[in-house]
Amino acid sequence: MKNRFQLTTRLFLLFSFGLALFLVSGCDTTDPGGDTVILRTEIKNDSDGDPIRFSFSSDNITAGRLEDVGCNCTLDIGSFLQGQGFTKTEIFSATVESARLVLLFPLNEQFNFLNEVILKLEASGLSATEVANLQSSPSVREVALNVLPNRNISGFLQRATFAPILQVNANLLNPNEDYEVALVLNLRIEMEGL
Repeated sequence: MKNRFQLTTRLFLLFSFGLALFLVSGCDTTDPGGDTVILRTEIKNDSDGDPIRFSFSSDNITAGRLEDVGCNCTLDIGSFLQGQGFTKTEIFSATVESARLVLLFPLNEQFNFLNEVILKLEASGLSATEVANLQSSPSVREVALNVLPNRNISGFLQRATFAPILQVNANLLNPNEDYEVALVLNLRIEMEGL
């Protein structure tokens, strides 16, 4: 009877120790290999709620060379994160999952007027970084860009704001024509878990 009691006590203590060890190791949020939460969001509007738009005139673009086109806008994911119960400081890593361009104007054009497109992100204190591109644009009004895999953009998202830059290499533009292109970004954000 005494041996049975000792065996039961030892098994109970061993089980309790194993359970405690499991619970302690599962709560470690400072370890980069620990639990994380994955968030996904689509960004198609700037900080003011307006669509992300790039506007340029054919008179200001030189065919055959890459030209920067800014959107005169800023982007911020702070309110999205807050709605999910997180802050920017809890971002562990982030990538662009997809990016697409929509030709808004001129109405009768398609993207085949572009030879090449490069999408970059910029923010205060960081170098502009390419996140997606497109070689030889098809004859469509909406096109998906080729996203650079595993390009960590968490530094941009952690800033107060960040901005997209579109570099375009046009092959054929209508003279005296204004062009307007919208951007839609889908982000995957890995947050430090609880």
